[in-house]
Amino acid sequence: MEHTPSSIPDEKLLAWLRLSHVPNIGPVLVKRVVAALGSPEAVLAARPPRLAAVEGIGTMRANAFSAAATLDDARRELDAARAHGFEILCADDPRWPAGLKPIPDPPITLFLRGQLLPQDNLAIGIVGARQCTLYGREQSARFGTLLATGGFTVISGGARGIDTAAHEGALRAKGRTIVIQGCGLLNTYPPENAGLYDRIVAEGGAILSELPLDAPPVKENFPPRNRIIAGMSLGILVVEANLRSGSLITARLAADDYGREVFALPGRVDSPASAGTHHLIKNASAHLVENLEDILAALGDVGRALTNIQTAAPDGARNVNHTGCHAPDGAGAPSGACRNDAPSLFDRNTPAPSPPPHAEPQTFTGPQQRILAALDGQSVSIDDLVELTAMPASVLMAELTILQIRGIVSRNPGNRFSRRT
Repeated sequence: MEHTPSSIPDEKLLAWLRLSHVPNIGPVLVKRVVAALGSPEAVLAARPPRLAAVEGIGTMRANAFSAAATLDDARRELDAARAHGFEILCADDPRWPAGLKPIPDPPITLFLRGQLLPQDNLAIGIVGARQCTLYGREQSARFGTLLATGGFTVISGGARGIDTAAHEGALRAKGRTIVIQGCGLLNTYPPENAGLYDRIVAEGGAILSELPLDAPPVKENFPPRNRIIAGMSLGILVVEANLRSGSLITARLAADDYGREVFALPGRVDSPASAGTHHLIKNASAHLVENLEDILAALGDVGRALTNIQTAAPDGARNVNHTGCHAPDGAGAPSGACRNDAPSLFDRNTPAPSPPPHAEPQTFTGPQQRILAALDGQSVSIDDLVELTAMPASVLMAELTILQIRGIVSRNPGNRFSRRT
């Protein structure tokens, strides 16, 4: 895979890499000390007394910064990533997932195989048991398909069972999906998913990890990656989990620490595999969901915007009522899933095959292109936008909401809008 150079200078990227190797300093403290001193370069150049003055650092931790990876070590890591066609992202990169910016413990760097796109900020995470039932696997694939068809990127951990089915369901709908690995990118876990990962990347998706390239898939590496799934998602869908499942920890983190919505799929009342999801529902910790409309309803303004867009679409492009949809014949095709050729939110007016990695894809609908043309170099009121685009106000507001979610458009005082530069 050909490497596409980052817009971030290597010096800054190398500084972030060095901070990721400071012993006994985790993501929370790295974020705090960079915010206090202004940049990763300033942190590495600071003397211990200055570092020790930052809340939570102190003398012992301040001295640990002197043990950060050397510049040569960081350069070797960066060169190794590029040699394998991977990229390393930091918080200064415009491709850095927007959902990770406000959380208290974001990854310091992310190793990327494939590509991230602006619409990946509109994502739902799907988690659940590795040892799932046939029902759980079918429903995970079904929701992967429904969410991808509805315009969401599906994020999961690539593990056996529920995760794998979710990724496969998203691909079945020709949608976007992202794997957050619990090991370095030079390892594939589980190994039988190597073909799935290749397909995800080939169809424009991504494999992400915060761990060094050769980090093994050991038990302690998996819980931390769940916070990345939660942070990058607008909500977390728990498909199947027992009462001691790590998926419940992910759900609690998403709801209590990150302010995300949590959804749970009901199962058989006598199935231990669904005991965890039933616990979430009984304790009002999650929305009971049966279909895509339940998720959209729980997402508030975002869900209403998506519903309005699909409702306003031409009859052939509508995809609100999924009753009676079907997946193509094939092994593992979930009953009730929507057709592969159903258009997604982002391409319903410009259908095209998934772009190859690192291509410059067309990602705007026709109405969105009209809005962006009207905003070219100026701040425009909503009334003027209605006139300039000749669009109904309800459709215009829905499209503007999506463009704001994707970081393309900003809302300014006086209810005016402008395109971000």
